[in-house]
Amino acid sequence: MDAVLLAINHVFAPGNLIFLVAGVFGGVVLGAIPGLSATMAIALLIPFTLTLDPVASLLMMTGAYKGGIFGGSISAILMRAPGTSAAAATVEDGQALAKEGKGLKALKVSLIASVIGDTFSDIILIISAVQLARVALQFGPVEYTALTVFALTVVGSAAGTSLIKGLIAAVAGLSLAMVGLDPSTGIPRLAFGEIHLYGGVSLIAVLIGIMTVAELLRQIEQRREASRAHIPPPRHRDDSRITREDARLMARPIAAGSILGTIIGVVPGLGPTLGAFLGYDTAWRIARKPEKFGKGSVEAIAGAESGNNAVSGANLIPLLGLGIPGDIEAAILIGAFLIQGLTPGPLIFQESPDVVYGLYVGLLVANAVLLVAGLLAIRVFVRLAGVRTGLLFPVVFVLAIVGTYAFQQSLFDVGITFFFGVVGYLMVKADIPRTTFLIGFILGPLLEDNFRRSLELSSGQYDIFLSSTLGNAFWIAAILSAGWVFYQRRKMRRQASGGKQ
Repeated sequence: MDAVLLAINHVFAPGNLIFLVAGVFGGVVLGAIPGLSATMAIALLIPFTLTLDPVASLLMMTGAYKGGIFGGSISAILMRAPGTSAAAATVEDGQALAKEGKGLKALKVSLIASVIGDTFSDIILIISAVQLARVALQFGPVEYTALTVFALTVVGSAAGTSLIKGLIAAVAGLSLAMVGLDPSTGIPRLAFGEIHLYGGVSLIAVLIGIMTVAELLRQIEQRREASRAHIPPPRHRDDSRITREDARLMARPIAAGSILGTIIGVVPGLGPTLGAFLGYDTAWRIARKPEKFGKGSVEAIAGAESGNNAVSGANLIPLLGLGIPGDIEAAILIGAFLIQGLTPGPLIFQESPDVVYGLYVGLLVANAVLLVAGLLAIRVFVRLAGVRTGLLFPVVFVLAIVGTYAFQQSLFDVGITFFFGVVGYLMVKADIPRTTFLIGFILGPLLEDNFRRSLELSSGQYDIFLSSTLGNAFWIAAILSAGWVFYQRRKMRRQASGGKQ
């Protein structure tokens, strides 16, 4: 208790609290700008933390991480331009609500779900960091392969009206993920002699192109909307707030998303994007109104945002427990630990308990700061999004291009963005779901890498995929998940046809 009280005094010291607040606000703003992710928010803050003490330094960067993950949903909802890949699952439903004049409601749902998911995973971190980190060590290539196949069943909930079109888009995304150097032989494939494609196609470039630029093209085509406000004002009082009915709808998706996001965060290498899509998928399966998904569902936003934000706290479990980064943001945090002369891992609990407890307290305080920062930020962004499209679209276009270029300082990526802007526009015209394309593209590398590693370990014997108890559990879950998708879709077709087969 002495260590905890000391940590509380340390965190609430005026100087440290200011750094924490600055980190959260900076993360929200950077996360809301397309292309400038939570990763970049943390990286940009490192030079400012070199002269700080370890607790203040880590508080500032973890605050930026939390703020950046939430911030991505702001531009996703208001401008159909996900600030981070973790916000891709929020785009369809958030934008649909915003178009109905319910943008502020959608953002409040996102914020509440984010804070609850964050807080839940932080509590799990505090209670069981070392024990859960040991569980994460049981994941090998076989388990990752089975988990990724299970995750791909998310396509069923994101496919919209046509499951066939959704599957086609997902396969196209998986195929695009194969562009670049072969992970085993290093031989270029599907690069067509273009050296810029040897490193693969940039996720940020594809994401901004297929979502943001495609939406700009679609709305430019509909010239009659050119003089209207991009986001219409609320028509009723309930359009700007979370009602009791909304809270009732949000409860189950937030609970499920928080649990799933925490599990995803514990396992190194998965990240908040997968947490978002699995949270979205689970919300669809347990939804009271599944027919509203893709058309403006608070349940969808609640599931996706609690899922991706719960990953941020749980990512620290393998980092603190084993010294293993859960994703790229956690890898940057390891660098921050080392700069401060600290080595993440089991010994840090003995060698620097003041830092660990200070971080624990700071994570919980950061969630409260995020709630306040989010409420302030979303009101500002809603007003900005309410201006005429003729004024807003050039700004969105410039932000999209700058964000794409800033990610890798590559003009080739800007060209990729334009190309996939056209592809995304054509997908809209053909009613092909873009979300399932992104799911395939995001999960493709994880599936291929672990599938091939498994076969290398077994000298090409496919029975290795049934050799793991944990892996078999995921295979069973994938089969049950696929069966549930077909059942839900059949049920929805019956409801749409008035109960007739």
